[in-house]
Amino acid sequence: MQPLSSLAQPLDAMEITQLLTWRRALHAQPELALCEHDTQTFLRAALQEMGCQVEVVGGTGLKVVLGQGDGPALLLRADMDALPIQEQSGLPFASQRAGCMHACGHDAHMAVLLAVTRRLKAHEQALPLKIVLCFQPAEENGRGALALIQDGVLDQPKVGAALGLHVWTGLPTGTISAAPGGVMAAVGEFILTVRGRGGHGAMPHTAVDPVVAAAAVVQALQGIASRRTDPLDPVVVTVGSIHGGSAFNIIADEVVLHGTCRSFSPELAERLPGLIEVIASAAAASHGATIDCVYNRHTIVLHNDEAMSDLVAGAAAATPGVSHVDRTLRMMGGEDMAYYLERVPGCFFFVGCGPADGQPEPHHSPRFVIDEAALPLGVGVMLRAVAAYGAA
Repeated sequence: MQPLSSLAQPLDAMEITQLLTWRRALHAQPELALCEHDTQTFLRAALQEMGCQVEVVGGTGLKVVLGQGDGPALLLRADMDALPIQEQSGLPFASQRAGCMHACGHDAHMAVLLAVTRRLKAHEQALPLKIVLCFQPAEENGRGALALIQDGVLDQPKVGAALGLHVWTGLPTGTISAAPGGVMAAVGEFILTVRGRGGHGAMPHTAVDPVVAAAAVVQALQGIASRRTDPLDPVVVTVGSIHGGSAFNIIADEVVLHGTCRSFSPELAERLPGLIEVIASAAAASHGATIDCVYNRHTIVLHNDEAMSDLVAGAAAATPGVSHVDRTLRMMGGEDMAYYLERVPGCFFFVGCGPADGQPEPHHSPRFVIDEAALPLGVGVMLRAVAAYGAA
């Protein structure tokens, strides 16, 4: 039996090669949310080769339980889904699926958790607690975590804490961020249908132009951040797409605006749907148009437990290759890891993977790339955090 402390030994050359092989294979075959069937098959085969018993959860997700003991288990989670983006990275292992790309790093997250699972499986007899390893689908649409929770991943066995990670090109390789408190925003989605009355482009006085009304709506919505909310309470309102009209000389009947809201305050998250509808309706009405508003809440604020964040920060500081531990990074992006951390204490930490040469591409870019040297660091921090949690 190997001691629990040996979990934290750095990956050897063979383990690093396997880690990168997994990551590149997953990167080449991305799948969208709730369609991760080939990804599930790939992961299942890798896990079974390690000797793990695998359970299907959340439709296209997977769950493995390792270790022993009657106390609360520790959940480790990685997300699986890709984005509807045509890859332009030029990587030799770029996406082989048209219009689909791992442009956020979920391929790296899965590979890291596979490497963590492999090491945990080799030390299973030394584990003084149960570890629940979850490969979760559908993070990008905010549905996957709740599906797994509904399938009992926090109850069978009972989970007492949770850890997850995200590679981040905004931080250089060697930096780990584990900030306490709210670190990622609540996410809302709005769909505004601006309804006018169609007509001839040469006779606008006989119609109600929804394009002009939609332009007024877009402008008015920016007043939410500047005039309708506390400037010390962060909020973002972004209109991401505008669709309407069919020809240069035709006034359309309607225009559809599709956008997102981000906030850190639960109270503001509750207010935003009403604010969006009232402000959009008033702006449209000034041009004789009307509004239909649909608002969907995707995720809540992701809140890191202070003690678990301290544990991860300590693990990061002790991991060879980690040059800096940050305790401040917060962002308006959202993550459905928040739903696990709403129910159990935990920490969602960031692994810097910004390339050493040149300006890093942002997440969700078709040219998104990561520095793969960051991946063994993510594995190392996770393993040290597991060892520290198990020893506590």
